[in-house]
Amino acid sequence: MSDSSSGPKVSSPAANALIYVTLVCFLVLGIASGWRSHRNTGLFLKAIRSQSVLSLTLNFLAVNIGSGIFFSLPQVGTIAGITGVFAYAFASGAPLFIFAVLGPLFRKHNSKQWSMTAFIMERYGRPLHILYSLVCTLFVGMYLVSELTTIYSVYELLTPLNPLAPMIILCVVTTIYTAFGGVFASLMTDAIQCVLILVLLIVAAVVVGISVRPSKEDIDRVGLVKPTKMGGELFVILTLAIGFSVMYHQGFWQRTFASRNDRDLRWATFFGFWLVFIVAALVGMAGPLAAWAGTWSPDSGIPGSSAFFTLIASMDGWVSGLTVVLSTSLSCCAIDTCQSAMFASLYDMVEQKVNIWVVRAVVVVMNVPIIFLALRAPDILQVYLLADLLACATILPVLFGLIKRLNFLHWTDALVGCFGGIIAVGVFGQAYLGNAHDGWRLLLLEGGLYVEDERVLGAFCVAPLGSVVFTFFFAGLRMVVTRLLGRQQYSYINNIAESSDDDEPTTLEKERVSEKPPVTTASLSY
Repeated sequence: MSDSSSGPKVSSPAANALIYVTLVCFLVLGIASGWRSHRNTGLFLKAIRSQSVLSLTLNFLAVNIGSGIFFSLPQVGTIAGITGVFAYAFASGAPLFIFAVLGPLFRKHNSKQWSMTAFIMERYGRPLHILYSLVCTLFVGMYLVSELTTIYSVYELLTPLNPLAPMIILCVVTTIYTAFGGVFASLMTDAIQCVLILVLLIVAAVVVGISVRPSKEDIDRVGLVKPTKMGGELFVILTLAIGFSVMYHQGFWQRTFASRNDRDLRWATFFGFWLVFIVAALVGMAGPLAAWAGTWSPDSGIPGSSAFFTLIASMDGWVSGLTVVLSTSLSCCAIDTCQSAMFASLYDMVEQKVNIWVVRAVVVVMNVPIIFLALRAPDILQVYLLADLLACATILPVLFGLIKRLNFLHWTDALVGCFGGIIAVGVFGQAYLGNAHDGWRLLLLEGGLYVEDERVLGAFCVAPLGSVVFTFFFAGLRMVVTRLLGRQQYSYINNIAESSDDDEPTTLEKERVSEKPPVTTASLSY
């Protein structure tokens, strides 16, 4: 599943101790965090308005990172250089500002809003609601497959253990405390885990900075410093790809609606962006640094995705051990977020009419095929690219429902717009590549992200534009036909009561109120 230029530097006893002690600590932390929410449906499902700026900032970092950053970010650095690293780092954090804008709009639409799927049900109805819920579940499932694949590779590279056992146990641990405490447990554990992750990353960065000091001659010989055309294109491609795809990740929406108020949300996204940017840039620089230090080279036979681990292999064994703990922590953050997001998507899809324990059981069972797929070692970047392109082509028509002036849009307009975005990519591909066969195969992005021409850049730019054109074209056509038939034009009316952002009580405040004993007549007498 992975390549390594040298044997693992962590012994079996040490690896077992590091992995399982870390997991036991997180299991205890998760159960303790979920103790408050496991019998409180509001906290378990929603945790609305329950998180402070600090907690939310750390959670925005948690939902953006996983052990996969040790593979994807350095690989970009080995291909597109420093420009590519900063493009990826910017694109990873920039989508948070979208939630700073959309979060207040959702609350204005419905002050008790707690998920994107709930909004779609209110605005567009059941058909689009089911479709969006299915796509959300598929997206989160792909995130889980990716995370399990990468943690498997980390254990395979850095330890002599069979990676299957610790990977499964890690998945079981996060499933236990997520099924027990729900969203609130995920929020609390992620905040604490991120503090540990930041400490470990700082230590690792200091150690690497002291141990690896390439000369100016090595840097000039290898390059990767000057701005590149590909690096510039990645700023656009990755920002669009990640920005649109996170709209389908319930973990981001859960954290958005968990903010106590709109001001806290704006500050959390601001601080979260910088945290994500700094962490991503630090990890991504391992790619160029490995090339400059000579631990990795294009002709070494080692893929660029393993550049980070060639750098770690050149250091003392305790650094590998530190990386094992760091990777385990990152995977716990990513997996528990995905599991709680998958639960929310499925529970929304059945309109919360099924027993909550049934949905919990379904999420647990779904881990089995996800683990199986992770063992098949899929090309994760290819899967992500397809998912990101699908998101670019389909999310804007849905978000138009937030704009009051567009209340004339029907769910069929949005649906046609979604398919239109996909069709637009095929049309662009045919025009750009000169033939229908290669043009429509652009939808599969078979050449990957790192191509010499602008086909990928064009695909990610055309997809959202095509969805907008098709949405309004079909809406206009529908309205003309409706008028010719003498029928009443459709117009969405929001009958949901709105309340002030500052006056709305938080989930925790509601919980405290519910815990107070009722006031009796006797207690008021003198």
